[in-house]
Amino acid sequence: MLGQRGCRLLTGVVLHGYDAVLMENRRLAIWVLPGKGSDIVQFLYKPRDVDVTWSTVWGLRQNAGVSRDFVGQYEGGWQEIFPNGGMPSDYQGARLGQHDEVARLPWQWRVVEDTASRVSIRLTVELVKTPFRLEKLLTLESESGLLISETVTNLSSTVQSAMWGHHLAFGPPFLSSNTQIETTARTVIVTDEPIAPRRYRAGSYSWPWVLGVEGSRHDLSRVPKRDGTRDIVYLTDFDTGGYRLFDPDCGLAFSASWDAHVLPYCWYWQELGASGYPWYGRHYNIGLEPFGGYPTHGLGEAMGNGSALQLRGEEVRCLDMVLDVRECHVDSSLGARDIRSKD
Repeated sequence: MLGQRGCRLLTGVVLHGYDAVLMENRRLAIWVLPGKGSDIVQFLYKPRDVDVTWSTVWGLRQNAGVSRDFVGQYEGGWQEIFPNGGMPSDYQGARLGQHDEVARLPWQWRVVEDTASRVSIRLTVELVKTPFRLEKLLTLESESGLLISETVTNLSSTVQSAMWGHHLAFGPPFLSSNTQIETTARTVIVTDEPIAPRRYRAGSYSWPWVLGVEGSRHDLSRVPKRDGTRDIVYLTDFDTGGYRLFDPDCGLAFSASWDAHVLPYCWYWQELGASGYPWYGRHYNIGLEPFGGYPTHGLGEAMGNGSALQLRGEEVRCLDMVLDVRECHVDSSLGARDIRSKD
């Protein structure tokens, strides 16, 4: 309701051919695209006018339907990924593309509540190639972060496998080489050999240290400078699912929390100016992506290593997440743990 204080919704908007909704409270302004996979394309901290999401060099392109591949229509922002994470994969005769299918489908949606104290929308999608339905409730209260309450339903009578993730990507101006990462994860898994432009050696490590191709240790809790590399590693062994990104210079901290029994991994993607397709050295960003299943080689490999989710016939699986931005103070002499909220 425009004009009200506290929370508000803006509906009836189309961005580049996609249905869009703006959700606001006193601190946050969040653009959601139900017409494009339910993507979040802005997560703005209003008091400082800082958007913590990241945008590709081409940004949000005009709606081209479902024919364009994931990278071709990837504007940055944050996507939901289900049931295939990463590279294309075959599943029971269906050919699943990169990060197929929900990120490439329009979701049905409706307003649940629009008051000064709370705004909420419900989004639903039934998949085309696989027998699943996803439904989620997005809620903002007057002083809250974004509350996500979600279910996935196996619409068939037989056991089905899936990968389930939230593809959260961060870039400048929020992200810099001063950004630090706190997480409740204890283990880092590197699956790919360090063939250029990768630099981390395959293996299992204790957070935050991993070995590089040159033999030295790298601290993953500190975001690297732009150096022309591209890597992805997998965080796991969470007490509770969660991480926090903060920059002492920026003075803002982004936090994500979720049920690690449902999503026991967090993919940590580093895009640090790597040359070649698809961005030819033009991007500096990271992704920290809560996930059920790994690595980023598709559902077939996740089924093979036992990390894919298994849903019994007609089973309903639930997930709760909270995403938030707060101002913070960091005492560099005491390290990353000394974060004191100002809100």
